[in-house]
Amino acid sequence: MPEEDSSPRASRSETQKNPFGRNVLWISSLALGFCLLGVAFVALTNHAVNWSSSDKFCGTACHSMTWAAAAYHESSHYTNNVGVRASCGDCHIPYDSGHATAVQYVTMLLFKADRGGKDIWYEINRSIATKEEWDKRRPALSNTFESYLKQHNYITCRGCHSLESFGGQRSHMKLVIHQGLVTADSYDCLQCHANIGHVYEQPSSMQTSSMQKSSKISGWYSVEQAAAEKELFGKSCSGCHGEKLEGISGPALTGAAWKQSFGGAKLLTVWGEIKGPMAGYAGVTFTTQQSLDILAYLLQQNGLAAGNQTLADTRMLSDTLP
Repeated sequence: MPEEDSSPRASRSETQKNPFGRNVLWISSLALGFCLLGVAFVALTNHAVNWSSSDKFCGTACHSMTWAAAAYHESSHYTNNVGVRASCGDCHIPYDSGHATAVQYVTMLLFKADRGGKDIWYEINRSIATKEEWDKRRPALSNTFESYLKQHNYITCRGCHSLESFGGQRSHMKLVIHQGLVTADSYDCLQCHANIGHVYEQPSSMQTSSMQKSSKISGWYSVEQAAAEKELFGKSCSGCHGEKLEGISGPALTGAAWKQSFGGAKLLTVWGEIKGPMAGYAGVTFTTQQSLDILAYLLQQNGLAAGNQTLADTRMLSDTLP
């Protein structure tokens, strides 16, 4: 009798268990499907973010950026001595250049969605359809982008560049200069690096020679500026470099020694040496203007022409010395 009852009971027990098993299997499959769908969505989103921030997309898909892309190809962000290229997204999209956190990644997506929508609208309406229109709009667009950088403390620049990463022969100079310019709440990278991302003017070698002659004729500094800082140089620097810049414990700063050290260099390089190592060795601190004035004195002593314009801004230091 018990044997006859056992089979129906087992059958009823299996019937009761099967729906639960099917539910677990269905829920597990659904969860796995959602996970796979989430992974696919994240992968596609990340691919779309990278693709829409690439140089190829920005330079070819958007007709309005044709001339900006050409100028970018002429800049040191595209071709440089170290072989590291900063893409369009690195400079124009916050958090694109670094390892963004989850919150930063969402912020980046929202930023791209906002800018992308506006760009599509402008592109469809052909608001910048010709080179003439681009040249007309470029100053306003540059000001808008610079305002964004200043408002956000040059977040895209700092995504790639770090003070702790400076290395090489002139690393001390770079550290000293940047530590004096960079504060916790204020950055102005374009004060010295105005043409770092786009170079629109590409003069020929003949034009370059003409420009250098013109620059010498119009003057690299003012006579009054150089004369005023002769006393400061004598007080702070002549102990190492000599009253006549002939060199004592420090190197000579005229003639062949000057050309060997700074021939073909930008004025910015010489100013950096004055503001950084030279001031450090002298145990003094030069203001930006004082270091510019000493630079003017050195230019005078090395025969570079004076003019009516005073060196008063580091953005004036992009000229190359002969």
